[in-house]
Amino acid sequence: MSKVASTDAGLVAAVLAGDRRAFGLLYDRHAGLVRTIALTANRDQSTVDDITQETFLRAYRQLATLKTPEHFSFWLAGVTRRVVQETVRKKKLEPLSDKTDRKLNDTPNDVRELIARLPEEERMAICLFFLQEEDVATTADRLQRSRSGTYALIKQALARLAKWWHSDEPSEVQS
Repeated sequence: MSKVASTDAGLVAAVLAGDRRAFGLLYDRHAGLVRTIALTANRDQSTVDDITQETFLRAYRQLATLKTPEHFSFWLAGVTRRVVQETVRKKKLEPLSDKTDRKLNDTPNDVRELIARLPEEERMAICLFFLQEEDVATTADRLQRSRSGTYALIKQALARLAKWWHSDEPSEVQS
């Protein structure tokens, strides 16, 4: 694949030119982000899967409306938020509360629940850097921050997660 097609903008252009495989690459690159945002709607894995599927279906159908292909991840996050809002309204799902159970079990799901409670920019930084294993330069680029600003954001998010992990009741998140 060419260097141009390896960027989000290049992949968007390839999809618009009829290359369905390029959309698969966009899916592979951004599914973790979509799933993380979907976790704000519900802990149920099938609901998260439904939101993810609906998000990418809409993104594929509406891709021609994307004005700035370089900002695909931000646009996709917006599509995901709309799907989450509609799902919550339609299914009357209870969003995750700002409180966790008094006793956390030592499982990845508990960590994901805590991550889902982070303010959006912190959550995205943690997901990109740790869960999607992006380097700090890529994470900074996607968040439109400097490298040092990205490190500071990650440090802030980790401090908040550590505080919540070691307390019985995480404090309210200030978005």
